[in-house]
Amino acid sequence: MAKRKKATDLRVFGATLQGFAQACINLNIVAGAKAENLLGDIEITGWYPFEKLREIERVVMQAYENSAPILERVGMEMMLGWYNFGPGKQIIKRGVDFLHFQTGSQGYASVVNGPEELVGSFNLEFLDEESGRARINSTTPFNKDLERGVIIGGMSSPGDLDFIDVKNDENPQVFQIEFA
Repeated sequence: MAKRKKATDLRVFGATLQGFAQACINLNIVAGAKAENLLGDIEITGWYPFEKLREIERVVMQAYENSAPILERVGMEMMLGWYNFGPGKQIIKRGVDFLHFQTGSQGYASVVNGPEELVGSFNLEFLDEESGRARINSTTPFNKDLERGVIIGGMSSPGDLDFIDVKNDENPQVFQIEFA
């Protein structure tokens, strides 16, 4: 008999949790101190239940009536930290490199683990550098407002792009990206 996959089998890397809380603090988000308190003794290199990230998200969502732009900004700030204080500068040199890094969920797979059907994927489906358009399909359990911010932050961190627009209005799982 096959073992049934449970949400508790899904895990997130400690650096992701720390990055989320630090982004809240950096942005002076009301929920920043509460988010930091939720982390307690989280080790950056440890793996933790994905529900821990959900707890921090809920703190932000409860603090703001319209949390979508806040979560987007947190995602941007998380990527700025990843780029400047993590491995980002060694991995991406141009904004479009961040999109290439997403091919096959490379970046995403480094911060979430668990059963494939729970982990989902974050895949670059289309990229036309000349026209400045791309599309990412995301079946991850991450908040889609946060993911939109991750895309914007990841692409803007190298500083070579003048314009980045990310929309997922038609289908929350499909990010339509324009850049120049």
